[in-house]
Parts: sequence; structure tokens; C-alpha cells
Amino acid sequence: MKEKTYKLAHLDRQKLLLAARKALIAADAHYYAWTAREQECFRATMGEDARRRIQRVLLDDLLDIKCRTDEVDAVWNNVDLTSLNQLNWARLLATGIGEDYIYLNECMAESKTLLDFATLYAYDYADYLFQEEARKRDFPDYKGIEYYACQHPCWARLLIQEQFYYATLTSLATYALDEIESAGDEIIGQLIPHEYIEGNNHGKQEKGGFLWDVKIDAAGQEAQLDELRSRWHGYQRERWLALSESNVQRLPAVYVHDKDWDDDPHRIFVFTNERTLRQIRWRHFLSDCNSQVADYAEVEKLLAEEIDRANVWLVENHQDIQENFDPAVVKLKKKNKIIMTESALDDLSRLDADKE
Repeated sequence: MKEKTYKLAHLDRQKLLLAARKALIAADAHYYAWTAREQECFRATMGEDARRRIQRVLLDDLLDIKCRTDEVDAVWNNVDLTSLNQLNWARLLATGIGEDYIYLNECMAESKTLLDFATLYAYDYADYLFQEEARKRDFPDYKGIEYYACQHPCWARLLIQEQFYYATLTSLATYALDEIESAGDEIIGQLIPHEYIEGNNHGKQEKGGFLWDVKIDAAGQEAQLDELRSRWHGYQRERWLALSESNVQRLPAVYVHDKDWDDDPHRIFVFTNERTLRQIRWRHFLSDCNSQVADYAEVEKLLAEEIDRANVWLVENHQDIQENFDPAVVKLKKKNKIIMTESALDDLSRLDADKE
């Protein structure tokens, strides 16, 4: 089997290394006089001022974009997605930790860094507690859910064999659910064809942004589509819980898969359960994962079975809705107004432009 060419092989790695080195010196002139552990601690805990000085140097050295430190965030956010790869690679060298320079691209509590969590489990369980507290605060009737590994995927950046990669870290149950949802949505589109159309108020300026007014046109089957989707969401919750419960009994394992979405190198790491997370240390991420790697064909087999199950379920429920559902009975729903910020709309436009 022919090995795939690394997607960012065209980038000058030596130039990126030199830019990162210069940026770290700009952040603190004493950086290279410190021990390796002190350097790592600085990379993980640096403040906003040091971060902006690093990014200003990278913009200048790699893209020939000159700006003041107080302009860095605005300039960085307007860089095209293709150029971001080399910026993110060099920035990783200035912010990542451990053997693989791993950087978790997630928000953390104030004063917390990845160095505060020895293992993936320690981080994931803390995130679970945070999410549960938030749900109980926002929804008084919420009863809580038992902890299972990676209820939500998280995103990271790291070096794999000295090459830059984006990464998704997830559990087998959550990964399976994402694939089931994607396949199921396609099936729903076949069962009840529909499209999204802009409402009269779409794009209307509101305080804080613009109205997002998009409606569904299903050729008179809007109520049936809504009912099928409602049932589908319930099915997904049930399958995720069933898979999470069954995966507790699996042996610790890590499944690795490269997604060929676009021009970015992107690797997915799928962990079977809590026991696996407990054995993966952030500072030794790849070496710990490699000791647990299992055949991805096992995941493909599970996905095929689950997608077939979902297909049968959707067809049966669609038939039941067509035969027994009364579209005249309207479910009461709280009406929400969605306001998009101008920057969010700009991001959508940039994504569309890059796809073209």
C-alpha cells in the first residue's frame, strides 16, 4: 500500500523552527537560559502579552506581515486559512508541551493549563464535572448523567515524527455517534427531501449582530420532518449511552485514523473507555497511545453495524410517521431569536471562499 504524502511537506520546516526560536526570545530574552522543564512551563503558562509578542514575530517572519502588538489578534484572525497552517506549526513550537509539543485547543478555567492534568482522564473528568455543574445550573430539572469517557471530542495540535498535525481526541462511543448522525442525516434527506431558505428577516441588523432567519422547506412535510428529527435525536442519545455502557467492558485500546477532509493533516485518536484515558499522559501522548494502538478495522465494523441499525430505525419511524402522525397537532416550543455577530458571518464567508 502506497504511503500518502504528508500534506504540509511543501513547508520549510527549518524556517518554522527559526521563527519559533526568534518568537520565544521576543517573549522572554532569558528563555534559552532556562532548563527544559522551565521552558515547558513558560510555554504552557505564558500571559497574553508574551503570547502576542510571539504571534507578532511569527506574522512578520513567516508572512511578512508587520503590525503592532496591540493589533496582533485582529491581524491573526484575518489571515487566510491556508497561511494559518505555517503560523500554527510555528506557534505550536512556542506553546506545546511534552515529547510531542501537544497543545489542547480548548478553553480552560482561569489559572489552569495542560500541565495541571497528568493524564487525559484527569482533564476529561474535570471537564465532565464542569459540564454537569453548568447543566444543573441552567436546567433545574436536569438529573445528571454518569461519567463516561470523552462525552465531547476535543481538539489538539501536536508533532508526529516532527511534522505538524491537527488532532481530534474522542471516545469510541462519541466517534461512533458522530458517524451515525452524519449517515442518518443523509438518510433523512432522502426520506423527506428538504432545503433551507432565508426568511424575511435574515441578515437584519440587531443589537450585537445580525438575525439568523433560515427556515426549512420540505414541500409540505415540515411537521413530519420535525417529528422524525425529534425521534432521531432521542435515538442518538439512547445509542450513545448504550455504546458507552458496553465499551466499559472493552480492553484499553486506541484507534488511530487520518481524515482526508481538506489540505490539513488531521489525525483522529479514538479511545475505548476510561481505563484507556487513565493510561495516556499528556506529556508522553504519542508513546502512550502507540502502546495501546489497535486495528482500526474493529471501528469500521462497529460503524457499519450501527449505521445499518440506524438506517432500519429511520425507515421504520418514517413509515410510522407517514401512517399515524397528525401534522395538525402542533408541539409547543419556546421560540428563540438567533443573533450572529459580524465576525461569525465573516468566518462563514472565509470558509466558503477557501472551499472555492
